[in-house]
Amino acid sequence: MLRNYIKVAFRTLNKNRVYAFINILGLALGLTITILVFLFIKDETSYDKHWDGHDRLYRTNILANVMGQHMDEATSPSPMAQTLRNEFTEVETATRIRSRSQEIMVSHNETKIYIKDEVLADSLFFTVFNYSFLHGNPKDALNEPNAIVLNEETALKLFGDTNAMDKIIRYDDRRDLIVKGIVKAPIGHTHLDFNMFIASNNVQNSWVSNNSYHTYFKLRTGVNPQEFEAVMNEKFMGKIKPEIEHFLKITIDEFIAQDNSYEYRIQPVKDIHLYSHKGHEISQNGNIMYIYVFIGIALLVILIAGINFMNLSTARSGKRAKEVGVRKVSGASRKMLIGQFLTESIIQSLLALFIALILVELFIPGFNNTMETEINLFNEHLDQTLIFSLVITLIYGLFAGSYPAFFLSSFQPVSVLKGDFTKTKGGALLRKGLVIFQFTASAILIVGMIIIFNQISFLQNKDIGFTGEQVIVVPLQTDKMTADFRNHKSIFLKNSNVLSVTRASGFPSDGVNNSVFLMEGSQEQFSFLFTQVDYDFFKTLDIELIQGRLFDREKESDSISYFILNETAVKTYNIEDPLNKRIGEFINSQGDLKYGNVIGVVKDFHLQGFNQPIKPMLMRVENNVWHAAFKISSSEMQSTISYLEKEWNKLEPSHPFTYQFLDEKFGALLKQQENFGTMFLFLTILAIIISSMGLYGLSSFTAEQRTKEIGIRKVLGSSVGGIMNMLTKDFLKLVLIANVLSWPIIYLLAKNWLNNFSYQIEMPILPYVFATLLSMIIALITVSSQAYIAANSDPVNALKYE
Repeated sequence: MLRNYIKVAFRTLNKNRVYAFINILGLALGLTITILVFLFIKDETSYDKHWDGHDRLYRTNILANVMGQHMDEATSPSPMAQTLRNEFTEVETATRIRSRSQEIMVSHNETKIYIKDEVLADSLFFTVFNYSFLHGNPKDALNEPNAIVLNEETALKLFGDTNAMDKIIRYDDRRDLIVKGIVKAPIGHTHLDFNMFIASNNVQNSWVSNNSYHTYFKLRTGVNPQEFEAVMNEKFMGKIKPEIEHFLKITIDEFIAQDNSYEYRIQPVKDIHLYSHKGHEISQNGNIMYIYVFIGIALLVILIAGINFMNLSTARSGKRAKEVGVRKVSGASRKMLIGQFLTESIIQSLLALFIALILVELFIPGFNNTMETEINLFNEHLDQTLIFSLVITLIYGLFAGSYPAFFLSSFQPVSVLKGDFTKTKGGALLRKGLVIFQFTASAILIVGMIIIFNQISFLQNKDIGFTGEQVIVVPLQTDKMTADFRNHKSIFLKNSNVLSVTRASGFPSDGVNNSVFLMEGSQEQFSFLFTQVDYDFFKTLDIELIQGRLFDREKESDSISYFILNETAVKTYNIEDPLNKRIGEFINSQGDLKYGNVIGVVKDFHLQGFNQPIKPMLMRVENNVWHAAFKISSSEMQSTISYLEKEWNKLEPSHPFTYQFLDEKFGALLKQQENFGTMFLFLTILAIIISSMGLYGLSSFTAEQRTKEIGIRKVLGSSVGGIMNMLTKDFLKLVLIANVLSWPIIYLLAKNWLNNFSYQIEMPILPYVFATLLSMIIALITVSSQAYIAANSDPVNALKYE
């Protein structure tokens, strides 16, 4: 029986090649998107799940509101890990790290390389995170003060095939480190993917003033994390209380009464990649929103492809009505007919799956390049991918073929053999409903795509408050270069294409620390982003002065501090007459203050991208900073950079010149959104293609169905335009209704997405109009092509048609 079903199914497919092609290719594209999304989700949700006991691993975060400044930081104080180990029986073990993203030069003999993504870690790091060691012992690898552990790739670059254990590495030309371990790359994705691990076991007994560490701990089996968090905060409040009262000069009760708060939260390590976007994250994380959006797109696309199948199957039901009647008269039961039609549907689905797997393999390189991922069809999860794909295919085949199967098998043989069922009212209404749903989904994707690109364009063109073009940033790698750089500026400025030279503790896109300052004559304290710069900082970045003056070496004394504020600082703290204000800076842990003068206010400029609003900022001149920047002319850029490199290497021969353009550094903060927009565009185009294929097939069948009517109308004098209008207007009405229905859905979805940005576009009207017109044009082109062929057919042949 099954063999007969399969034989008949292939005969039917061969007889209706156009409709079979539309169904199979449409479904293949839908399955391609679904499989790609599955691989992407599998990849994104795999982060940090390969560690032993990953479901008990947590990170501590700070959630605070201090003097009106909200803090949601991924960091913690220095003694946190030690306290968790020693004072909480619920904690199995804990570790503390301090990550660095700046490139650092390391060398062995004559081999010198720059390494990014290093970390200072305490001796228990490899106890909490079970990296696989090629050499060394994870239990004591970071015990010694000068110990360093390298990953396999870094060890190969420095030592080649030589065993690196106990070899000496010169770190940044400042200190010697001893290799105590070589680790393999993690077997899975992690936000803790470092190249070097340097021992750092000294603990500073400070709970509030220095939160530059990341603390991880493992709870014992059976401990409730919510209950533990409450107990932890209660005990830690006693730790931070003395420092808050010492620095703020108010009691802890007064601190809380003034709507301040200071709490520690715990976060599962496995959730960090998708759910954590806090300040001072170790790396740029993913976003769960992208997962939801891609799942939504995959569902819409697979439904659109399914609608194509159901539409064409029900539309052609009349063509198979006599077949059903003959089969029933010959003794076929309804159950056998349902089996026949479902077999046809499943065969088409399996053929589509075969094509989809080929397309997935072809699309993966482009997908990886766009989304900056490393998904692979033939990986350790291949069996899960194939099972998922097969299940989705079978479900799809049963779902898409269910209505046609039950619909066709319900025909009564006597009625069927008397006439045609192509104009059944129920089938026509269903087809119209499915077309409306199909184009509603397409309209949602089109408008969503436009809004996403409008938002990305808005961010790309937003006034960031500084000029990053032609500004290159160079790390200062040695103490000597840092101390003497001020005196070296004139060397670089000899080249007329070097327009300005400056330094800072951090440039836009670099991390910036918060500090607390005190206004003179008041006990009220204020939290600022604190950046240390030199005299030409604002000139180099073209940051606009709006009040007072900029730093001037000739007007200032080294014994007095001078400060410049941004606009937001003045507005947020309602600072009246800021140029006559003096601000106190804490200079030690005893709370001693050094006051300085506010000399200017500059226009706001972005430091941290657009996901966070501009915060109050304070800048001060400081010589001991670790980043230099050069503004160069747009002409002869390469030769100018070569000049800088030549002179730099003379001054700092131990550290070869390395640089990055500031606009590229800052632009990298938008890269994730740009990648998402590009992929959304690609998926939207595929969805439109699938919808158009279905509409083409349906319009082709409609034209075929009305062949005799068209012939009669032509004989009676109807024009080609009139016939085309008759065949297209019904479809255009359905597309218009679909667009109107999509508007409220799009509005809610777009609003929710835009809320992820601190700076966002106003909800535009134009994309709705454009999407409606685009849908109408696509439908018109798709349908009119068939209408034109039908309208120009010979009426004599049409009147012979049966």
